[in-house]
Amino acid sequence: MEKHSKKKWKRAGLITLLVLALAFTGMIVFSPYGNEDGYKYKVVRTSTVINAPADSVFSYLGKSSNASKWSVYVADIQPLNADRYPDGTVGGRRRCYSKQDKNMQWDELITAVQKNKRRQLVIYNLKEFPLTASGLATEQNYEVLGKNKCRLTFTVFYKQQPSFFETIKTYFAGYTIKSIFEQNLDNIKRINEGKPLRTI
Repeated sequence: MEKHSKKKWKRAGLITLLVLALAFTGMIVFSPYGNEDGYKYKVVRTSTVINAPADSVFSYLGKSSNASKWSVYVADIQPLNADRYPDGTVGGRRRCYSKQDKNMQWDELITAVQKNKRRQLVIYNLKEFPLTASGLATEQNYEVLGKNKCRLTFTVFYKQQPSFFETIKTYFAGYTIKSIFEQNLDNIKRINEGKPLRTI
């Protein structure tokens, strides 16, 4: 009887391990972080079409003071060197504070700007985050679809080859990043189209 019981528990343990392994693999396979057409590196990518000119959306996102209005994650952004680099331009550094936890903060450096087309920021100096990674960057891409219509795309990726553990962490964090992107893009779309924000 005791021998049968041990076999039963052993079998249950193996089944549990198999389920966990399949779940782990599934989370990676279906992660929003991965290969996308047009990119030479893995990204988390989300887009929306906005019925507003690309130049007005580009200008709106270039102002740090607007971030708290459209971001579900950012409480405030403070430019750190606006005396030398105008807000939203290459070389500009800014400190960001989270809405979820006032102790969570990070810094951003604007590394590339193509007017009405692209803005890239490198993320660094993360504090009080449960998970951290080095070399992360985010990009805003603007595609003109008409006089008063554009496609805005947000991406997150690594500027340098991530380590194995950073890659695994990003596969799982990709779900949260994509969700935040979707909510932020919806807010940006509504604000620039003159529509009220969704209420929870």
